[in-house]
Amino acid sequence: MNGVNEIILRNKPGREPMSFERLKFILYFVAGIIAEVLGFGLAFVIVLAMAGVFR
Repeated sequence: MNGVNEIILRNKPGREPMSFERLKFILYFVAGIIAEVLGFGLAFVIVLAMAGVFR
């Protein structure tokens, strides 16, 4: 267990915070995936509504 603590403590000081550009890229990527899923869902509902499924 002591070896694990040494590895954790040894790696902590060398870590740098995430750059703003990388954070922005990740957030845009996640927002794009969510928008795609919602867009396909909306298109599916519109197609079903035009087919008269909801009557």
